[in-house]
Amino acid sequence: MDARRVVVVAATVLLSFACDRPRTSEPIAGGLQAGAGSLSRSETHLVGPPGSLVFYSARAGINKIFEADADGGEPQQVTFGAGADIWPDISPNGRYIAFASNRSGNNDIYVLDLTDGSLVDVTNNAADDNWPRWSPDGQRIAFHSNRDGNYNIYTVNADGSDLHQATSDPRLDQFPAWSPNGQRLLFRRGTDLYAADANGEEQNVQRLTFAPAFLNQMGNWSPDGQQIAFMSTRDGYPSVFLMSSDGETPENPAVNLTPKGAGDAASAWVSRAPSWSVNGKSIYFMSMRPLTGTNVEIFAMNADGSGLVRLTTSAGEDGGPRVR
Repeated sequence: MDARRVVVVAATVLLSFACDRPRTSEPIAGGLQAGAGSLSRSETHLVGPPGSLVFYSARAGINKIFEADADGGEPQQVTFGAGADIWPDISPNGRYIAFASNRSGNNDIYVLDLTDGSLVDVTNNAADDNWPRWSPDGQRIAFHSNRDGNYNIYTVNADGSDLHQATSDPRLDQFPAWSPNGQRLLFRRGTDLYAADANGEEQNVQRLTFAPAFLNQMGNWSPDGQQIAFMSTRDGYPSVFLMSSDGETPENPAVNLTPKGAGDAASAWVSRAPSWSVNGKSIYFMSMRPLTGTNVEIFAMNADGSGLVRLTTSAGEDGGPRVR
């Protein structure tokens, strides 16, 4: 692996990261789900310490990383400068945010220290390194990369050392997620979801979805490891589905948690990138639907699909929500 590159920033920039993160006054808006009435935040379980939600937003004209409270309140920008910053994940202790950025010319994985604003280019590679995800113990980061010509899943220490390749299949492997115990990785392979051991290479690979004619990706285990939320196009549009962590079967199929309105065009509905709350009672996701017009916004709902709440209302795309 290339030696990691520490991005040196001037003192004024460091201060802008650590101390001068501008706050916005974005209201919380009640969401509407397929003709249902307005819903309040009290109907969901959006709990967590201050700043426990991270997401990317194009509200300033280019995608940058924001943090907010678990209910979407008090959003503030935490990355600045050139380049687009996307797909953030917050470390279990809340101190660091990993994200992908093309500020160096191509997508690398960066880690931002929220306490002092220091920024580290963890992967420093000419390939497309993307979709970083912290391990449950906060020591390693999983990501996908095409550095070997095909997208595969890798893990690396948070300081850029000890790169490990977890998959090497000729099919497309993307969008990794850690199991709650840190032993397994969930990922898209081809058009279905698979899981494999995190510490091996192609070890104990298990197929979990069986809908090869459709796209199944962006999976995440629930905190108790019993369920998986993921995106699928099997109903004719991208939607958030829920299934057992053992995988789907004809007797126990995945369930669509974000169905479109009966009279709405499939092209008007997109829901993807689901992420669990730390207590396992809520699922965050990004969505475009008639309610949002052409904007992509962040929503949350109870784990059974009820209690839908819209958390952002800004122009442009808000996406990739992750919480701790």
